[in-house]
Amino acid sequence: MKYITKRLLGTKALENTGIAEITISLIPKMGAMAAAFLCISLLISRDLRDIPGFLVGYVYACVCLIYLARTCAEAALCKDIKKAKAMMVRCYLLRFFGLFMLGAVALWFEFMSFVGVLLPQLFPKILLSLGQLLRKKD
Repeated sequence: MKYITKRLLGTKALENTGIAEITISLIPKMGAMAAAFLCISLLISRDLRDIPGFLVGYVYACVCLIYLARTCAEAALCKDIKKAKAMMVRCYLLRFFGLFMLGAVALWFEFMSFVGVLLPQLFPKILLSLGQLLRKKD
C-alpha cells in the first residue's frame, strides 16, 4: 500500500515538501476510521447499503487526498500566483463535482448509502485537527 501511494505521489514537486509523508500517514488512519464508522453504522441502521457506501466514500476520499497533495505541491512551486490560484480552484471544483456526482448516484440508484459516501470526506480534516490538538499538549 505504501509503495503504491508513493508511486501515485511520485512527483518532483512533492520531494521537496512534507506533503507526501502526511498523505501516506493519513490513508491507513482513514481506512481504520472508515471501518470503525461502518461498524457503528451497521449496528445502528442494519442497512447493508452502508458497506458499498463507505467503501466508495473511502476510495474517493483517498483519491481526492492524493490529487489535492499533488496539486498543492505543484501550486507551491509555481512562480505565477494567478496560475497557482487557478490550479487550486480547479482542484477544488473537480473534487466537489465528483462528490456531488457520487452523492447523486447514491441518492438516485439507492445501492449505497449517501452518508457512507459523504462521511469519509471529513476524515482527513478530523485526523489533521486531532493531530494538532495532541501535539499542542506535548
